[in-house]
Amino acid sequence: MSYRFKDEGRSQPDRSVTGEKGEKMIITLVTDTFGTNKDENNISAVSLAEALSGRGHKIRVITYGEVSNSGADPNTGLEMFYVPESKAPIAGRFLERQRLSLSKPVRSIVKEAVSGSDAVHILQPRPLGSLAARIAGKLNIPVIATFHIHPENIVKNLGLGWFPPAVHMVYFFIRLFYYRKFSHICCPSKFVAAQLRSHGYKAWLHVIPDCNNPLSLPERSIRKLERAYAKSSTRKKNDLGYSCLYKLFSRMFYLGFAIPLMHIWMHIVLGAKIRGTKNLRGLSNVITICNHVHTLDCVLVALALFPRKVIFPTLTLPKNVHSLWPGKIVRILGGVAIPEDMKELKNFFDEMEFLLMKNCIVHIFPEGEMKPYDTRLRDFKKGAFYLAAQAQVPIVPMAITFSPPEGLRRMVRRKPVMTLHIGT
Repeated sequence: MSYRFKDEGRSQPDRSVTGEKGEKMIITLVTDTFGTNKDENNISAVSLAEALSGRGHKIRVITYGEVSNSGADPNTGLEMFYVPESKAPIAGRFLERQRLSLSKPVRSIVKEAVSGSDAVHILQPRPLGSLAARIAGKLNIPVIATFHIHPENIVKNLGLGWFPPAVHMVYFFIRLFYYRKFSHICCPSKFVAAQLRSHGYKAWLHVIPDCNNPLSLPERSIRKLERAYAKSSTRKKNDLGYSCLYKLFSRMFYLGFAIPLMHIWMHIVLGAKIRGTKNLRGLSNVITICNHVHTLDCVLVALALFPRKVIFPTLTLPKNVHSLWPGKIVRILGGVAIPEDMKELKNFFDEMEFLLMKNCIVHIFPEGEMKPYDTRLRDFKKGAFYLAAQAQVPIVPMAITFSPPEGLRRMVRRKPVMTLHIGT
């Protein structure tokens, strides 16, 4: 269930969205205006309804209009559920200037429209959408919301473009008062998805290109949207989404405890060395690769890239991701679980791409498996290079070599000493 509500713990009949194999769905679209003006969002809602209907889905639309006109539209075949206009004094005046309407959320009408749906799609962050989402949640019907807001434009129009924190505040308040309620959000571009993820949005993000195109929707976008409707029924938590508070405390732990401890252990106790750090100057969003030859080689990579925090995809984490050790600690230190299910890999690569778009560094061991102290060149898996091509970022090669211990260290250590070489 994608919308979280207060009594979600009670037993509900299990529903799942069809559409993965082309089955037809009953989809309810919720929008304050539909076919009544030339607003871009309004036109895109009409285009979306027509495109989905053209694919054979049964479309219901909850919107503002004359209540007595509710029913099947003879021209489009859409099932219309009209609600009256809200008379909110302040918001009403503002929307009137924009030639928009604020729909009154009538529970009986909304419940009738939502009941029996396979998916509910909220197109605008308004009270009507909030009510529809609550009702759908109680009926255990999947919900997905669209993010059409442009916080950067809002800040600019308010004359606060000179104050950078203002944008972050808008993202925060929009999430706090509305989008935190949703487990699935539809984004019109990867840039928007990356912005949401970087501002602490924890929902599953579905990138649907041209989903707010006021003219038409390409068939590929409609197919992606159908898959998003199908996935919106998942109850599985998105472990790749982190709140801003979590990122703050994990960063404090990383800088104040983990890095000093790792530095002492790697350089003083084990005698490890790093060569070629000058090759990292000026790099922001990159993928780094290295041979996997030691249990602590990722620690050496993290020290080489300090003060930047590195993301380490790992296969050892999925089963323990919710445990304190190694799950929680590894996640705090930058580890993310590579999904074991092949169907989830596309979403995983999308999430890594979002991170790279926000100037993060992702480190991948292309050889896959670790072979201690084996410095032979082994076959590479394709993941790192596929991700680099998708995100259009450079790859920085690294290599670990071993040498006998020197000086006094020969008296206490017999194993060879690591040296990390950073290439260009």
